[in-house]
Amino acid sequence: MNIFTSFIISSFLVLCQMFSFGQSSKQIEKATKVFYKDYDKGIAKLRKYMDKADYPSLAAYEVLVKMEYMDYEQSMSIWDNVSITVEGDDGTNNDSLANAFIEGFKSVKLEHFIDVCRESTIQSFSYTGDLYLRILLVDINPDSTISEKGLEYFNKGEKKFVNKKYDEAEDYYRKALETDPGFYKATLYIGDSFWIRKQPDSAIYYYELAREMQPGLMEPRKYIIDALIDQGLFYRAKKECLEALCIYPGFEMKIKMQDILDVENKWLNDMRFPRGFYPNNMKAKQQTDLVGPWADYRSAMKDVRSFCNEDGIIGENSITKDQYLEVYSFRKMLDENADNDLSPGLRFALKMKEEGYLEPYIFISMFHIDIYPQFKHYMSFEENRKKSMDYVEKYLIVKADR
Repeated sequence: MNIFTSFIISSFLVLCQMFSFGQSSKQIEKATKVFYKDYDKGIAKLRKYMDKADYPSLAAYEVLVKMEYMDYEQSMSIWDNVSITVEGDDGTNNDSLANAFIEGFKSVKLEHFIDVCRESTIQSFSYTGDLYLRILLVDINPDSTISEKGLEYFNKGEKKFVNKKYDEAEDYYRKALETDPGFYKATLYIGDSFWIRKQPDSAIYYYELAREMQPGLMEPRKYIIDALIDQGLFYRAKKECLEALCIYPGFEMKIKMQDILDVENKWLNDMRFPRGFYPNNMKAKQQTDLVGPWADYRSAMKDVRSFCNEDGIIGENSITKDQYLEVYSFRKMLDENADNDLSPGLRFALKMKEEGYLEPYIFISMFHIDIYPQFKHYMSFEENRKKSMDYVEKYLIVKADR
């Protein structure tokens, strides 16, 4: 077992201590010990425990995601080193068919891992699952067209950085940027070279340049917020964090907001609650039937199916003014059950509907990767981003009871 694997395994036990107690922790530890020896058996043992539990703990989901990621990485490594020869009808080797065969297996493994992360972020508040979903499904590589010369300078800068020669690393990053003025990573890492040399103002300047180059990426925004927090500039950090939530409202950014609010003796109550089912999805061939108020939520898709594109964005119609399938589904459920005894979470949702904040509630508080295309479309309008930030400040930031 390599050092990285040992580190990940040991972090499982830390998670158990942080998020879980008693029998839950013991069961996770047992599954982890099995995982040391056999990935498949360890995952199966953890799953068996989770299936028996009424409400599997956050620690269980976090450990599951980490286990599945290691299994996924191992599988990718194996298939990357596999060589298959497929003989064509004419007796010659068919490399394209062999490659398609390998890529098919890799694709199945990736889809499985993504589904594990989707589950962990709908049934729990899995930070790790959410992070992988963003990296795999949302983030882009903005430097795919960088020249060979620019990449050569950048790689030399990386080597210098690893060897703690930060001045020389900066020089190479700058050469890479001069060669390719749109080189996002080179810009970001110039900021890193300043940060590690304890020059925060210059670091933040380059982080902000990187953010302007790629406003849809979270990485420079995280660096800016961390740097501002480190410098005690909490007002600016809070503003940056609010804006970042309108780019991707994942658990990572919500945790950073909590760090900022802590100095004000406040906290972020995002009013999220876990669900045992996925959002209405136009792409899904079949989804589970639901009961209670959620039956109305599920049936809402039938009302607008013919007006929706595959992302759940509703076109012109005579049924609703809502533009988004998830918003319409919640609205129908709340309208149909407004006089019923709703759960606390749905009572808050009803209040947000009545006060005109149903969209921000769904896209910030109840966000899930399955509704990302709807979220992205909604946040493409400045007035919606402003309303979402108002929603967070008005309803989700509360004074700590200390």
